[in-house]
Amino acid sequence: MMYHRGFDSSKTIVIFGSIRSGSTWLAEIISSMDGCLQIFEPLHPDYVQEVKQHIPQRNRYVPADQDWPAGVSIFNRIVSGKIINTWTMSQAPLLKIFTAKRLVVKFVRGNLLLEWFAKNVAVLPPVLVIRHPCAIIASQINKKWPPGKKLLLNNAYLDRYPEIRENCGYLSKPEELAALAWCLRYHAPLTANKPYPFILVCYEDLVRNGRQELEKLFNVWQMPVDQKAILQLSIPSDTATKSSQVVKGGDPLAGWKKKLNEQQVDNILAVLKIFKMDFYDKGLEPDHKKLGAFGISPKDG
Repeated sequence: MMYHRGFDSSKTIVIFGSIRSGSTWLAEIISSMDGCLQIFEPLHPDYVQEVKQHIPQRNRYVPADQDWPAGVSIFNRIVSGKIINTWTMSQAPLLKIFTAKRLVVKFVRGNLLLEWFAKNVAVLPPVLVIRHPCAIIASQINKKWPPGKKLLLNNAYLDRYPEIRENCGYLSKPEELAALAWCLRYHAPLTANKPYPFILVCYEDLVRNGRQELEKLFNVWQMPVDQKAILQLSIPSDTATKSSQVVKGGDPLAGWKKKLNEQQVDNILAVLKIFKMDFYDKGLEPDHKKLGAFGISPKDG
């Protein structure tokens, strides 16, 4: 059985992102290739008992240099295919289970662990998928997934930024709290030392220039780009909703313009300014110059 034989974790591809960021779509694109099997959200504490025992809290932050033996153990088991159940295998076609040679593991609950993970777990350079917060938040509001303010502000990561925590104390509207969650999940990895120990992929670039983005990834992994992956670029994710612009045939980047009103957009962008993450604004695509410079202090150049 696959559970017993496991996989070579040095060949495992790991994708990090936020909820509704496009991480599932990228995982589906890559796992469409022969021999690739997707492991779906193994950090979900409600569905993976072993994770619940060791990482019960959502959005856990662990500094890159922290000694965390339990984390090393559980992540090594995940990336070698040793934590398997009906939830983690829910996106895997039955036939692929018996022919798989490489794992594609996807997390939307691990961004605050990413720098630690990249330093402590031996896999191919992981991917971080980022998407316009207005697009993500419009989708979250549609699904009625309100984040908890107290849980967000009490996150250990914000111990490093007391001014940010203080300035976020007034936030109360659903879109503001969702923006706080987005900033929290991306501020940590994007302030990691450069060059990043991961590959940053903007969802918007994957939509507009998919083949080029795939070539960037596969070049880093020293793998040829498979034609099946390229063809998968035109297929909506299984997690796309019926109201999604992708499903309706519209511009995949523009849906939030119809779902959020002007005040909601202003409120979201105001939270981004608190974190100095203004590389996203009212435009559909990120300001790549600002994104590239984010996290670099003046003395660093």
